[in-house]
Amino acid sequence: MSNASAITVRIKRILNGAPRIELTATFPTDEAFEAQLPIWRPGRYEVQNFAQFVYSMEGCVAGKWRPLSKTTLHRWQVPANTESVRWVFHANTFNAGSTGVGEDVLYINPVNCFLYHPGHEEWGYRVVLDDVPTDWSVATGLTPDGDAWLARDVQHIMDSPILAGPELWHANYTSNGVPFHIWIYGKHTPDAERFVREHQDFTDAQIAHFGSFPAPHFHFLYVLPELEVRHGVEHEDTTVIAQGPSAKSQTEEGHMELIGIASHELYHCWNVKRIRPAEWTPYDFSRACPSRMGYMAEGVTTYMGDLFLFESGVLDLAGWCREFEKLLNRHVNNSGRLNLSVADSSFDTWLDGYAAGIPGRKGSIYVEGAVLAFLCDVRIMQLTGSEASLQTAMRLLWEQFGEPRIGLTETDYWSVLNEVAGAPDALDDLRRDFADGTDDSWDALVAAMEWQGLKLTKTRVDGLWRTVIEPA
Repeated sequence: MSNASAITVRIKRILNGAPRIELTATFPTDEAFEAQLPIWRPGRYEVQNFAQFVYSMEGCVAGKWRPLSKTTLHRWQVPANTESVRWVFHANTFNAGSTGVGEDVLYINPVNCFLYHPGHEEWGYRVVLDDVPTDWSVATGLTPDGDAWLARDVQHIMDSPILAGPELWHANYTSNGVPFHIWIYGKHTPDAERFVREHQDFTDAQIAHFGSFPAPHFHFLYVLPELEVRHGVEHEDTTVIAQGPSAKSQTEEGHMELIGIASHELYHCWNVKRIRPAEWTPYDFSRACPSRMGYMAEGVTTYMGDLFLFESGVLDLAGWCREFEKLLNRHVNNSGRLNLSVADSSFDTWLDGYAAGIPGRKGSIYVEGAVLAFLCDVRIMQLTGSEASLQTAMRLLWEQFGEPRIGLTETDYWSVLNEVAGAPDALDDLRRDFADGTDDSWDALVAAMEWQGLKLTKTRVDGLWRTVIEPA
């Protein structure tokens, strides 16, 4: 990437009044164009309308700054011969997918707040953090270049969060020759030795099953603010995980919550960041991109994230059972799963977001997708004498679709699962009843657990169902 083909973005914090950032971009063109701000971000499959956080948008022509006019809700007209574009963005949100600043932190998700040229998504980015002191640590997957950080193109910059601060806690480890980094912003941090060891364990296990790691490095960015939050977002060579208040990380519950999210987000490096539905290949940040495959994207990852904690010894069997009980409690108490299929619920995250919505209308792609993944896993093991599993299929999907960056369809996904199970229709009933259909899966779950040597029961407590998994 040469400077001639890069957009230079300079960032500085504004801390008087509402926390904001000022971004100034120089585009490598003298022609008029429309500058686009993303309307959604990968990892959350809903329209988020980031333009609502923009205070002002100006262009500098002949040394004078003038307001830019909108052409759509998320685009601005940039006149010919514009030297720079400058805008102010709200920066007071500390979840895993947003942007926040303070006296001791700069936390940027470019997909919230960076403009791009829709006709030149191949242009790179050169990011300069104007007011970050030289003694601050900067955690990001971007490539350093003097006082700047470089991205290859729009897809890369929008997938590359930046966390900077004077006291970021840092540790690193290596798995299969790949360097992994753990960065933590917050007053309190987890048990350091155990935290790193458990990261090492589930990382080793996941790479062993996939056979290789798809990125040259990986960064876990932990944001532990003094507010209630629990959130994780995947990126190609990074993840951001937010939990608060920060003291929660020192409790056993908080520690395991972080580890659970971390294993989930690492699995996303293969599933969704590379093994990706065709509707999201490549990402189109300018419009809603609904897909019926959210249950594969998030449900399989939810199931596999916890399974690899068990496979790696981070969780024992009782611990895995307790985690799956939490999912099943949400499953049995949401009547929406019997009204709208998980495939249709996947499509409709783009309609009403991740909120519960009206009572009993839809299911959770995380919960229902994980339940379906478990049923698929057991079915494949049953038909192959445990010689293959859902993870066998996921490795095949990685090799056939993820590594070569070929968008995945529903037909592709189920065909590979059937192939691994040994028959072209091996899982067709699971797809019909529990992916495309709304049948109650309770009996299937009880039978699958029994095959695994486990007993699944449910009882009514205070008006809600409670599930229990125990050795048979």
